[in-house]
Amino acid sequence: MRVGINCLNNHPGFVGGVNTFTCGLLHGLAARRNGHRFSLYATSRNQYLFDSLKGLNGFEIIVLDDADRVLRDSLCRAALLSHSEKVYEFASNTILRRVRETIEADVDVTYTPSTVLRYFNHGKPAILSMHDIQHVHYPEFFGWARKLSRRVTYELSARHATFLQASTEFIKRDLLRHFHFLQEQQVVVIPEGVCIKDFAAPSDTACVCRKYRLPERFLLYPAQPWPHKNHMTLLRALKGIEQACRRRIPLVLTGGKLTAAPGVAAFIAEKSMDYIFDLGQVPFADLVALYQKASFLVMPSLHESSSLPILEAAAAGAPIIASKIPPCEELACRLDMNLFPPLDVVALGGLIRALWDDEKTASAQARHNREAIKAYSWENAAEKFLNLCAVANA
Repeated sequence: MRVGINCLNNHPGFVGGVNTFTCGLLHGLAARRNGHRFSLYATSRNQYLFDSLKGLNGFEIIVLDDADRVLRDSLCRAALLSHSEKVYEFASNTILRRVRETIEADVDVTYTPSTVLRYFNHGKPAILSMHDIQHVHYPEFFGWARKLSRRVTYELSARHATFLQASTEFIKRDLLRHFHFLQEQQVVVIPEGVCIKDFAAPSDTACVCRKYRLPERFLLYPAQPWPHKNHMTLLRALKGIEQACRRRIPLVLTGGKLTAAPGVAAFIAEKSMDYIFDLGQVPFADLVALYQKASFLVMPSLHESSSLPILEAAAAGAPIIASKIPPCEELACRLDMNLFPPLDVVALGGLIRALWDDEKTASAQARHNREAIKAYSWENAAEKFLNLCAVANA
């Protein structure tokens, strides 16, 4: 079986969940290819994301000429302004006809890892990873243009994909509730994975602490500052601990300067929280060392498809504090985690205070999770994807 993997939508330079998911799954497929062949379609701008796959048996990376990419994208965006799914569908299918023909020329199944399809008249079975429909639950987190784009493109993608991959049972139920035309068998749960060896291999944590001038102990929250990542609840909880107990528990933040970043920075400055270390984007090796050094990962997110940072922390041996949302509750069926209501500042503060000095509990949870995380390898995820591709191709 030959699988065409459409990575044209993977944004270069963005350090985030979709790119991490894509690269992790691709390496899992490379390890579990079982005689199958993969044609990965990239652009000249994002091809570097897949350099580590070059030369691997069974993988071919094909860079499509994107000289007219800007024009194509502009025309598709213009079609969105019609507010009509039919107009956008016709425009996308017409504008991207040659792209579709190139990708589908010599494959049995196509797979898109980046949430939505770009064209909708597939001639081959199409599998899509629709990571979440956050805009349905938190429309206030999106501007009007982004909401319009999501409404149109997600609906069309759900209608025209042969199968949708969901990372958790929660996302599967959410997709089925929102897209009433879907049949249950069209949405297949395949949990996200983690490259265990990358996060479990010893790193120079002392060097990283010196580099960023970090204290001996700290909490870690590695997340892009989007509104749904809920940084403010965590900051308010730590400020509450300082005011109630005169304890200043250090927190390390990593991530880019996105929409919620100004509010986070303003709160830290206004409340004189000089024990918050906002490192911005850090190299991967440094991130691994931060996970391994952290006393706890704290993940207060309001909405997730799953949680790659939780899986990474478990592999690295960092005990976990996370919001009590359905995807985290699913992970907690295997992993030993400490959950709190996601907007409850007092509950989070109390949990941090109780766990901060409880090294026995932290060590026991870390030991348990190092074993349990083996179920979440990218190789296991890839095996399930290959099974799904075989079903689609049958």
